[in-house]
Amino acid sequence: MQSKSIVSALAALAQESRLRVFCLLVQSGPDGLSAGVISQRADIPPSSLSFHLRELTQAGLVTSRQDGRFVYYSADTKRMRDVLTYLNRHCCPNQSDTPERKGIAMNVRIYHNPNCGTSRKVLALLKERGYHPEVIEYLKTPPAREELKSMIERAGLSVREALRERGTPYHELNLDNPGLTDDQLLDAMMEHPILINRPFVVTDMGVRLCRPMEVVEEILPPAS
Repeated sequence: MQSKSIVSALAALAQESRLRVFCLLVQSGPDGLSAGVISQRADIPPSSLSFHLRELTQAGLVTSRQDGRFVYYSADTKRMRDVLTYLNRHCCPNQSDTPERKGIAMNVRIYHNPNCGTSRKVLALLKERGYHPEVIEYLKTPPAREELKSMIERAGLSVREALRERGTPYHELNLDNPGLTDDQLLDAMMEHPILINRPFVVTDMGVRLCRPMEVVEEILPPAS
Protein backbone atom coordinates (compact mmCIF):
# COMPACT_ATOMS: atom_id res chain seq x y z
CA MET A 1 0.00 0.00 0.00
CA GLN A 2 1.42 3.38 -1.02
CA SER A 3 2.00 6.15 1.53
CA LYS A 4 -0.40 8.48 -0.32
CA SER A 5 -3.15 5.91 0.12
CA ILE A 6 -2.38 5.69 3.85
CA VAL A 7 -2.49 9.47 4.20
CA SER A 8 -5.85 9.52 2.42
CA ALA A 9 -7.34 6.95 4.80
CA LEU A 10 -5.99 8.62 7.93
CA ALA A 11 -7.11 12.05 6.73
CA ALA A 12 -10.63 10.75 6.15
CA LEU A 13 -10.78 9.46 9.73
CA ALA A 14 -9.27 12.59 11.24
CA GLN A 15 -12.68 14.16 11.72
CA GLU A 16 -15.02 13.34 14.58
CA SER A 17 -18.20 12.76 12.57
CA ARG A 18 -16.50 10.59 9.94
CA LEU A 19 -14.77 8.55 12.62
CA ARG A 20 -18.13 8.04 14.34
CA VAL A 21 -19.70 6.90 11.07
CA PHE A 22 -16.85 4.51 10.30
CA CYS A 23 -16.97 2.93 13.76
CA LEU A 24 -20.73 2.53 13.44
CA LEU A 25 -20.32 0.75 10.10
CA VAL A 26 -17.63 -1.54 11.49
CA GLN A 27 -19.97 -2.51 14.30
CA SER A 28 -22.87 -3.11 11.90
CA GLY A 29 -21.04 -5.90 10.08
CA PRO A 30 -20.96 -6.80 6.37
CA ASP A 31 -24.65 -6.07 5.73
CA GLY A 32 -24.05 -2.38 6.44
CA LEU A 33 -26.60 0.33 7.08
CA SER A 34 -28.71 2.65 4.96
CA ALA A 35 -27.97 6.36 4.97
CA GLY A 36 -31.15 7.05 6.93
CA VAL A 37 -30.20 4.66 9.71
CA ILE A 38 -26.64 6.02 9.82
CA SER A 39 -27.97 9.57 10.08
CA GLN A 40 -30.23 8.63 12.96
CA ARG A 41 -27.72 6.54 14.93
CA ALA A 42 -24.77 8.88 14.40
CA ASP A 43 -26.91 11.98 14.94
CA ILE A 44 -25.65 13.61 11.75
CA PRO A 45 -27.95 15.59 9.39
CA PRO A 46 -28.47 13.90 6.02
CA SER A 47 -26.89 16.81 4.14
CA SER A 48 -23.68 16.54 6.17
CA LEU A 49 -23.73 12.75 6.14
CA SER A 50 -23.62 12.66 2.33
CA PHE A 51 -20.35 14.62 2.40
CA HIS A 52 -18.80 12.39 5.07
CA LEU A 53 -19.80 9.17 3.30
CA ARG A 54 -18.31 10.50 0.07
CA GLU A 55 -15.02 11.27 1.82
CA LEU A 56 -14.87 7.81 3.42
CA THR A 57 -15.74 6.15 0.11
CA GLN A 58 -13.07 8.08 -1.79
CA ALA A 59 -10.53 7.02 0.85
CA GLY A 60 -11.49 3.39 0.26
CA LEU A 61 -12.78 2.89 3.79
CA VAL A 62 -16.45 2.47 2.89
CA THR A 63 -18.23 0.61 0.11
CA SER A 64 -21.83 0.95 -1.02
CA ARG A 65 -24.42 -1.23 -2.72
CA GLN A 66 -27.87 -0.57 -4.12
CA ASP A 67 -30.69 -2.71 -2.73
CA GLY A 68 -34.04 -1.66 -4.16
CA ARG A 69 -34.70 1.95 -3.31
CA PHE A 70 -31.97 2.12 -0.70
CA VAL A 71 -28.19 2.39 -0.75
CA TYR A 72 -26.39 0.47 1.99
CA TYR A 73 -22.93 1.42 3.23
CA SER A 74 -20.39 -0.98 4.76
CA ALA A 75 -16.95 -0.52 6.28
CA ASP A 76 -14.09 -2.03 4.29
CA THR A 77 -12.32 -3.72 7.20
CA LYS A 78 -9.68 -5.22 4.92
CA ARG A 79 -8.66 -1.72 3.91
CA MET A 80 -8.37 -0.75 7.58
CA ARG A 81 -6.25 -3.83 8.30
CA ASP A 82 -3.97 -2.85 5.42
CA VAL A 83 -3.55 0.61 6.97
CA LEU A 84 -2.69 -0.90 10.35
CA THR A 85 -0.23 -3.30 8.76
CA TYR A 86 1.52 -0.44 6.96
CA LEU A 87 1.81 1.55 10.19
CA ASN A 88 3.16 -1.47 12.06
CA ARG A 89 5.83 -2.19 9.49
CA HIS A 90 6.94 1.36 8.82
CA CYS A 91 6.41 3.09 12.16
CA CYS A 92 7.17 0.39 14.73
CA PRO A 93 9.66 -2.02 13.11
CA ASN A 94 11.66 -2.56 16.31
CA GLN A 95 8.80 -3.12 18.71
CA SER A 96 8.01 -6.49 20.23
CA ASP A 97 5.43 -8.73 18.63
CA THR A 98 2.56 -8.03 20.99
CA PRO A 99 -0.33 -6.12 19.41
CA GLU A 100 -0.20 -3.55 22.21
CA ARG A 101 3.43 -2.71 21.48
CA LYS A 102 2.57 -2.48 17.80
CA GLY A 103 -0.09 0.11 18.48
CA ILE A 104 -2.97 -2.27 17.84
CA ALA A 105 -4.35 -2.53 21.36
CA MET A 106 -7.85 -3.87 20.91
CA ASN A 107 -10.68 -5.05 23.03
CA VAL A 108 -11.13 -8.76 22.34
CA ARG A 109 -13.88 -10.91 23.81
CA ILE A 110 -14.54 -14.58 23.12
CA TYR A 111 -17.66 -16.51 24.03
CA HIS A 112 -15.91 -19.75 24.82
CA ASN A 113 -16.79 -23.37 25.47
CA PRO A 114 -13.68 -25.12 26.86
CA ASN A 115 -15.08 -28.48 25.71
CA CYS A 116 -15.14 -27.35 22.07
CA GLY A 117 -12.02 -27.98 20.00
CA THR A 118 -12.65 -25.08 17.64
CA SER A 119 -13.24 -22.71 20.54
CA ARG A 120 -9.98 -23.82 22.20
CA LYS A 121 -8.06 -23.33 18.95
CA VAL A 122 -9.44 -19.81 18.43
CA LEU A 123 -8.57 -18.86 22.01
CA ALA A 124 -5.07 -20.25 21.56
CA LEU A 125 -4.62 -18.28 18.32
CA LEU A 126 -5.67 -15.05 20.03
CA LYS A 127 -3.16 -15.63 22.82
CA GLU A 128 -0.40 -16.58 20.38
CA ARG A 129 -0.98 -13.28 18.60
CA GLY A 130 -0.39 -11.46 21.88
CA TYR A 131 -3.97 -10.57 22.79
CA HIS A 132 -5.42 -10.90 26.25
CA PRO A 133 -9.04 -11.68 25.45
CA GLU A 134 -11.90 -11.45 27.88
CA VAL A 135 -13.01 -15.07 28.08
CA ILE A 136 -16.70 -15.63 28.74
CA GLU A 137 -17.75 -19.23 29.28
CA TYR A 138 -21.20 -18.61 27.94
CA LEU A 139 -22.67 -21.87 29.25
CA LYS A 140 -22.06 -20.48 32.75
CA THR A 141 -22.61 -16.81 31.92
CA PRO A 142 -24.83 -16.47 28.84
CA PRO A 143 -25.01 -13.12 27.06
CA ALA A 144 -28.12 -11.02 27.60
CA ARG A 145 -30.80 -11.51 24.98
CA GLU A 146 -30.24 -8.13 23.30
CA GLU A 147 -26.48 -8.62 23.38
CA LEU A 148 -26.82 -12.02 21.69
CA LYS A 149 -29.20 -10.61 19.10
CA SER A 150 -26.77 -7.76 18.39
CA MET A 151 -23.80 -10.12 18.03
CA ILE A 152 -25.68 -12.29 15.56
CA GLU A 153 -26.68 -9.26 13.49
CA ARG A 154 -23.16 -7.78 13.56
CA ALA A 155 -21.72 -11.12 12.46
CA GLY A 156 -23.97 -10.96 9.39
CA LEU A 157 -25.91 -14.07 10.37
CA SER A 158 -29.55 -14.96 10.74
CA VAL A 159 -30.64 -16.24 14.15
CA ARG A 160 -31.09 -19.71 12.67
CA GLU A 161 -27.53 -19.67 11.32
CA ALA A 162 -26.27 -19.00 14.85
CA LEU A 163 -27.97 -22.13 16.23
CA ARG A 164 -25.98 -25.23 17.06
CA GLU A 165 -27.56 -28.61 16.32
CA ARG A 166 -24.97 -31.19 17.33
CA GLY A 167 -24.95 -32.11 21.01
CA THR A 168 -27.92 -29.87 21.80
CA PRO A 169 -31.69 -30.27 22.28
CA TYR A 170 -32.20 -28.78 18.80
CA HIS A 171 -34.29 -31.66 17.48
CA GLU A 172 -36.05 -32.39 20.76
CA LEU A 173 -37.31 -28.80 20.76
CA ASN A 174 -38.35 -29.07 17.09
CA LEU A 175 -36.17 -26.11 16.21
CA ASP A 176 -35.91 -27.37 12.65
CA ASN A 177 -39.46 -26.09 12.17
CA PRO A 178 -39.09 -23.34 9.51
CA GLY A 179 -42.19 -21.62 10.87
CA LEU A 180 -40.45 -20.59 14.09
CA THR A 181 -39.73 -16.86 14.39
CA ASP A 182 -36.40 -15.30 15.33
CA ASP A 183 -37.87 -14.39 18.72
CA GLN A 184 -38.85 -18.00 19.34
CA LEU A 185 -35.37 -19.20 18.37
CA LEU A 186 -33.79 -16.59 20.64
CA ASP A 187 -36.06 -17.73 23.47
CA ALA A 188 -34.74 -21.26 23.05
CA MET A 189 -31.13 -20.06 22.99
CA MET A 190 -31.61 -18.08 26.18
CA GLU A 191 -33.23 -21.06 27.92
CA HIS A 192 -30.62 -23.52 26.57
CA PRO A 193 -27.31 -21.64 25.99
CA ILE A 194 -25.78 -24.80 24.52
CA LEU A 195 -27.82 -23.93 21.41
CA ILE A 196 -25.60 -20.86 20.84
CA ASN A 197 -22.97 -21.85 18.31
CA ARG A 198 -19.38 -21.13 19.23
CA PRO A 199 -17.11 -19.38 19.46
CA PHE A 200 -18.36 -15.86 18.88
CA VAL A 201 -15.47 -13.38 18.95
CA VAL A 202 -15.97 -9.63 19.37
CA THR A 203 -13.20 -7.13 18.61
CA ASP A 204 -13.05 -3.43 17.77
CA MET A 205 -13.10 -4.52 14.12
CA GLY A 206 -16.32 -6.49 14.26
CA VAL A 207 -17.99 -9.73 15.32
CA ARG A 208 -17.65 -13.20 13.84
CA LEU A 209 -18.85 -16.71 14.57
CA CYS A 210 -15.45 -18.32 14.13
CA ARG A 211 -16.33 -21.55 12.38
CA PRO A 212 -13.97 -22.40 10.81
CA MET A 213 -11.40 -20.90 13.16
CA GLU A 214 -9.73 -18.94 10.34
CA VAL A 215 -12.75 -16.62 10.23
CA VAL A 216 -11.33 -14.80 13.27
CA GLU A 217 -8.66 -13.30 10.98
CA GLU A 218 -11.38 -11.11 9.44
CA ILE A 219 -11.64 -9.08 12.67
CA LEU A 220 -7.92 -8.98 13.57
CA PRO A 221 -5.15 -6.91 12.03
CA PRO A 222 -2.95 -9.11 9.82
CA ALA A 223 -0.01 -10.78 11.55
CA SER A 224 3.18 -9.08 10.45
